[in-house]
Amino acid sequence: MRVIGFLTKTAFPLLVILLAIFSIAQEQSTAPSAASSANVNQQKVFVFVQRTDRHAKYSSPEVFHNVLTDLLDYLKTKNVAIAVDEFGGRNHAEGATPLDTIFTIARDAKASSVMYIVVDRPVTKWLKITVQCFDMNQKQLWQEEASSGGGLSGGHGFEVSTKKLHAQLDKRLGQDGLPILAAAKEPVAEKQ
Repeated sequence: MRVIGFLTKTAFPLLVILLAIFSIAQEQSTAPSAASSANVNQQKVFVFVQRTDRHAKYSSPEVFHNVLTDLLDYLKTKNVAIAVDEFGGRNHAEGATPLDTIFTIARDAKASSVMYIVVDRPVTKWLKITVQCFDMNQKQLWQEEASSGGGLSGGHGFEVSTKKLHAQLDKRLGQDGLPILAAAKEPVAEKQ
């Protein structure tokens, strides 16, 4: 009888402790997957558009701002999850901005990647747009480039370059650096 009483007094609390440990271990093993899916839903890209000195010298500020507006509108119609700078207005620069500064702004905006866009005016082209996408460790994930050759006007160059760039970015949607909003199942069709 003493042995049974001893086992009952010892085994019951031990069983409770083991069940508690098992329960905690089970919760911890499922928690990371829930956190991982939450992180996937929270991925956002910080978009920064910069104008080169050559573009400032040989092209108008309107062309630069048209590229900025066009790209932000394009990304919005494709339901890209964009990290927004809480201080506002720090998503573009008329001159050279160090990458470290851009990444600091991106971290403040809680971004998971950076889309760095350079608007240039080469000697033989109306417009050249280079898009580089980086993770938050400044490792380049991918790069795309679009430009327009001679043509008759800068307006035509803008149209050709942005159309080419849209087609290239379409292939990157939903990949690393270009996350789609969690609620959006498919990109919104472009208005024609």
